[in-house]
Amino acid sequence: MRRPSPGRSARRACGHLASLLTLTPHTGPAPVAAVVWYGPADLATARGSYDPRSSTTPEALLLGGAPAARPGRARDASPLTHAHRGAPPFLLVHGEEDTMVACSHSRDLAARLEEVGAPVHLRTVPGADHGWYGVSAARVEDVFDQSLRFTRHVTRRGAGGG
Repeated sequence: MRRPSPGRSARRACGHLASLLTLTPHTGPAPVAAVVWYGPADLATARGSYDPRSSTTPEALLLGGAPAARPGRARDASPLTHAHRGAPPFLLVHGEEDTMVACSHSRDLAARLEEVGAPVHLRTVPGADHGWYGVSAARVEDVFDQSLRFTRHVTRRGAGGG
């Protein structure tokens, strides 16, 4: 199956923005949990085909220049930087063969969340590329079902329902 080319930036942004939203301070109601599929966690470090010296990446567009040329902004825009004790529960799911966002992003974010004592579950999916390309519909459905179970569990717990 050939991967569609439009929307590359948008596909990269969803998991990244969900992680940032969940990990940064809020003055009003805050997220109670995060389900993040193949999200970038560290904009400052070269991984796979990602080069932080490039000014043509979606990350560079977000930061107003190559991440390596804007290290403070890259650090501030990296969910890894914001991991803290008391963070809401995270479910991180990432394809092991992701060619757009290296699986190491989720592994590193999970390790950092564990290190600070925040609840996190990491699931890597063998053979899966970004957008779940390369795996069967049944495996994608399983990821979706796990995401729903996780969400139901944390929202019931947060509402006092068990």
